[in-house]
Amino acid sequence: MKLVHLADLHLGYRAYNKITSKGLNIREKDIIKAFKESLDRISVINPDLIIMAGDIFHRPRPGNTSIYLSIKFLLDFRSRCKAPIIMISGNHEASKSLENENILKVIETTVPSIKVIDRQIEQFAIDSLGISVLGVPYNALHELEKTSLLPDPGYKHNILSIHGSYESVKCPELDTYGQESLLNAGNINQSKWDYVALGHYHKYTKLAENTFYAGAIERTSSNVWQEANDPKGFIEYNLETREHRFHELETPRKVIDIKRMDVNNLTAEEINRKIEEELLKTGDVEDLIVRLTLENIDNNAIRNIDYAKLRSCRKKALHFRLNFIKKDSLHKEKSSSLKEGKDLYDCFNDDLKSFELSAGLNKEKFEELAKQYIYS
Repeated sequence: MKLVHLADLHLGYRAYNKITSKGLNIREKDIIKAFKESLDRISVINPDLIIMAGDIFHRPRPGNTSIYLSIKFLLDFRSRCKAPIIMISGNHEASKSLENENILKVIETTVPSIKVIDRQIEQFAIDSLGISVLGVPYNALHELEKTSLLPDPGYKHNILSIHGSYESVKCPELDTYGQESLLNAGNINQSKWDYVALGHYHKYTKLAENTFYAGAIERTSSNVWQEANDPKGFIEYNLETREHRFHELETPRKVIDIKRMDVNNLTAEEINRKIEEELLKTGDVEDLIVRLTLENIDNNAIRNIDYAKLRSCRKKALHFRLNFIKKDSLHKEKSSSLKEGKDLYDCFNDDLKSFELSAGLNKEKFEELAKQYIYS
C-alpha cells in the first residue's frame, strides 16, 4: 500500500515581472512545469493514495492560466492514475469567508476522485483501501487545543495531514509571526498514526519514521535564497514496510546565492576585481536566479562599482540581485544581537530591517503596512 505526499505547490506564484512570448510570467510557468513533472512521475509510481498537504495555489484567486493548466494536467493524470487525491487547504489559498469559496473547490468539482478538506478538521474514509485520513487545514489550527487527534481503529491504515508549523522546525519563509498553534508530537498524537503528512515548511524534512514535511516543488518562499540548495520534490511512502523515498524533481529553476564578500576597506577597483573573480567562479548564469552580496561596504564604494560589467549578467540571468550590507547596518545588527530578552515584536522589527523586497517596491510603505498588520 503506497501513498505519495506532496505539498506547497504554490501554483500561480509570480516573480520578477518577466514574461514568456505568450505573456505568462516566467516563474508562474516554472511552477506549472514542476507540477506537471510531479504528476508524470507519480503516474509511473501509480500509488494507492495521494496527499497534497496545503498551499496547492499561491493565492485565493490565482490567474486563469494556472487554474486552466492545473485542471488540464490533473484530468490527463486521471487517465493514467486513478488514486484518490486528498487536498488540505493551506494559508495561501484558504478563503477567509464563505462569500469567497476556496479555489480548491473548483478543482474538486472538476476532476474526479478529489476530496478537499477546508476550514474545519475533517475525517475522510476510503473504505475500498481500508484507509482513514484526518485532515487539519491551516484555518483550523486554532481547533487543536480543544480537539484530540486520534486514529480510527476501524481502519487498517490511518493518515494525518496538517498544514502548519512543527515546533522543532525553524520556518524562515513563513510570515505568521507566532499567530498559529505549533505542532508537536504530543498535540497531534504523532506516534499513533501510520503516516503524518505535513505541509507549510518548504524543505523536505523527516521528523520521525512516520512524519515528514514533503517540502515544496519549487522555490517560492519570500526569501528564495534560503532555499537555494534545497532539493524540491515529493515523498513516496509504503504503509506496509514504512519505507520512504524522496523523489527530487529536475525542472525547478536553479538559484545561486554567492557567498557574502567582505569588502571592508577595499577600494572600488579592488571590489570590482573581486566581483569579477566571483562571477567567473560561478560560471554561466543564463536563465538562473542569482544573488551577490557585498558586506561592510560604504556609500562611496557603492557609487564607484563598475555596473556596466554587471549588465551582461542581468541580461542573461532570469534575476540578478546585487545586495549591499552597509557598514553601519552590519554594526547595528551585531549590536542588537548582544541584547537579551527580545520579545516577539523586537524580533519582528529586526526581521523587517533585513527583509528583502522585490525591485521597485517602497520599503517604507511595506514596513508601515506590515506593522499595522502585526500590531492590530
